Amino acid sequence: MKSKSIVVVTGASRGIGRNIALYFAERDYLVIGTGRNQEKLNDLEEELKKLSPTSTTKVMDVTKPTDIENLVSYVLKEYGQIDVWINNAGAFMAIGPTWEVEKEDWINDVQTNLFGTFHSVQAVIPVMLKQKFGRIINLAGGGTIGAFKYGNGYGTSKTGVARFTENLAAELEQTPIKVFALDPGLNDTDMTRYQRDSDVGNQYLSGIESLFEQNIDVPPNQAPEWAFHLSSGDLDAFSGRIVTVYDDIEELKNQVRKGNDVDYLRLRLWK
Repeated sequence: MKSKSIVVVTGASRGIGRNIALYFAERDYLVIGTGRNQEKLNDLEEELKKLSPTSTTKVMDVTKPTDIENLVSYVLKEYGQIDVWINNAGAFMAIGPTWEVEKEDWINDVQTNLFGTFHSVQAVIPVMLKQKFGRIINLAGGGTIGAFKYGNGYGTSKTGVARFTENLAAELEQTPIKVFALDPGLNDTDMTRYQRDSDVGNQYLSGIESLFEQNIDVPPNQAPEWAFHLSSGDLDAFSGRIVTVYDDIEELKNQVRKGNDVDYLRLRLWK
């Protein structure tokens, strides 16, 4: 009997990460959900085990390489493989003019979103190369393909994630490992509620609330569904590219059949 596929989801204690973890568990994956908040992870684990009894959660801070290395060692010891790694853990605290935000908040946004992805990749790629299979999904986000006024730390780090993903995919081109950048769209999460409810969010990101009022946000299953498609091999041709939940899967497949442009869904400067 084939063993269950193993997926590690960072930042799984809440928001998009929690939704992704539960979605994969519901589809017979063995899920290891990670995050910094033990209490929230306990709540998640209770829900996970109803869907996938062998799934679990572990405390892990993506800004601490040792935490990630310990988690990888644990997963290999207990389960022997890592099929999918989803870099979802994110931070967005630095809101406002770049010269006025707290330095610590801006740096933490970048450390979590970009450096956290880097630390995770350094730990898991050698494992996937040795086992000769694996897929990595890096969550991009707001500010990746356009300016994000008053969200410079977040936008800069997510743009970095997109380019990081393209570079990594090129380095892995002659291997079975595939890596994707996924823009999860606008989701109703603790992060976006902070943007809407906090004083600084109301001052500088007041337009966020109107997007929800216009129903621009996506349902909670949409980002997990796309992550699942990417992990399944349906869209391997888009390794290194930026896929969004607003794309049409069939149209993307058509692009593959037509021989898509080398620059399609990539960060480019046009002259």
